[in-house]
Order: sequence, then C-alpha cells, then structure tokens
Amino acid sequence: MKRIVYTIAIGKPKFAECALGLGRSLRLIGDETERIVITDQPDYPWLKSFDKVIKPVEPFEWTMLSKLSALERTDADQVLFIDCDCLAFQRLDTIFDYCQGKGLCVQGKAISSGDWYGNVEGHLKKHGVDWLPQFNGGMIYYERTPQCQKMIQLCYELARGAKDSGFGYESALIPEEPYVAVAIAKEGVDQNGNAHLIPDTKDFTNSATGLIGKLKLDVMANQCEYVCRRFDVKFVRPILFHASRYNIYATYWKQLDRLRALEEYESKHPFGYMSPIQKLERSINRRYLKWIRKK
Repeated sequence: MKRIVYTIAIGKPKFAECALGLGRSLRLIGDETERIVITDQPDYPWLKSFDKVIKPVEPFEWTMLSKLSALERTDADQVLFIDCDCLAFQRLDTIFDYCQGKGLCVQGKAISSGDWYGNVEGHLKKHGVDWLPQFNGGMIYYERTPQCQKMIQLCYELARGAKDSGFGYESALIPEEPYVAVAIAKEGVDQNGNAHLIPDTKDFTNSATGLIGKLKLDVMANQCEYVCRRFDVKFVRPILFHASRYNIYATYWKQLDRLRALEEYESKHPFGYMSPIQKLERSINRRYLKWIRKK
C-alpha cells in the first residue's frame, strides 16, 4: 500500500517556513514516506524535503477541509495528514501500522459534555449522536476504502452546512475538526474499523497543551519531552510535536533555523567531511594514545 505524508502551506510565508521544518525534520530522522505539500508559495526549496508540490484548488475558506483531499488528488492508499507546524522525532511507520485498516483515525478522547466548539450537549442533540471525539486536527489518518471515502464525503456534506451546524468559530476558515468528529460519531466504530479514535495515551501527536515546567525541544539531540496537562497530567515524548500555540515561541523557530542550517551544511560539504577542528582533535588524540601505550 502506498503511504504519503500530506500537509498544507497556504497564505502567509511563515506557513511555508513551518512546512519546510516538518519536511526537514522527517528527512533528518530518515523517514522515507513520500511527502506532498499543498501550497500557493512556489518560491521555496520544496523539492529538497518534499517529493511533490501541488497547488490549492479549493476556495480559501475550505483550506482546513483540504486536509481530507489526498485521495482525490493523489494515488495514495494510506494518508497521514500532518499540520505544517509539526516536527517529527520518530519515523512514522508506527502510526501507519497502527492505523492501517481502521479507516478514518484521529487521536483524542470521547466526550459527551463540556465545551468544544460550543456546548457539547447541544451538539449531540442537534446532530443526533451520543458522543464526539475531541481531538486536535494537527494529525488525521485516512485510507482508500469505500467506507472511509464515504466518511470523508459526510465530513464535506456537514461542512457545507457550517452556518447552521451550531459549531461557533471566529476564523474565516471553516474548521475541519467538528465535522470530522460528527462523521466519526455517526459512523461509530464497527468490526471493520471504518472509524477509529486513537487513545490519547498513544502520543502519536501532542501539542503541549497545558505545559507544566519546561518544553525540552532540540532537533539536534532528537529530543522532545515535557510534562503537560491535557486530559490527564503526564510525561510525554510524542512522535510528532505540534507547535500549535507554541509556534510563536523562540524555541520552536530556533529548531527551524537549525534544520535549515543542516540542509545548507549538507549542500556545501561532501560525504564524510571533517572540519579542521575535528582533524586537529583527531590528530591530538592519536598522538596521545600512542604516547600512553608507550608508557
């Protein structure tokens, strides 16, 4: 089955910078999944980190729903949509293998009360469901099966009635999360796994919501770990760090700078390159080792 990573970088230049960071982080850890970006900003070095660049075709307000368009625009069998402001710290096979055969998958928790895009109990009554999966749309998995494609079409149908859906939002963009949630709740989870809610404990993705203490983020050390309070207080080492509200923090942009610098280093230095300092250090160590052996 053909697997792809799918992301979107539309609008402000910063989104292109973020998407390049995602692609570069996947290259750095050696993930070999084909990567595709939807963008209206062609003047970036996309093809170093992405296999294919495609132009947006949907109206601007439909941008978030474009997360679900990969089956229409590519020949992929398995799709992992990842928000552009994510960084990868592990290869993605674990996510693909876990989700394979389960249709449309999101990571989160089933809720039946509280506040999420408005009053949850009101949403349940309006849409005729008993629960909703509360999740972050920074990662969505789906695959090429009739059942899954039917669910995606239901998401689109629900989103077309956004004004009457009861999901309050202030952005000009129609959010995909509530409509994906209703589609999953309506379809349920059957024996064929046509819809699936990945337990939040899997930590395939995490956005450091409710951060407690320090966010330890370092692409050079392949380190991403912290304590946060989402549904529960816990220590987290996610496969995908979703910068989300932290994309205005210097520590995130420092990682993008480091990834860009590594790409530039790669283009300027040949295989096995050693700096003069490394060569000097090697020479000193060799002489030292010879000396102590003679002793």
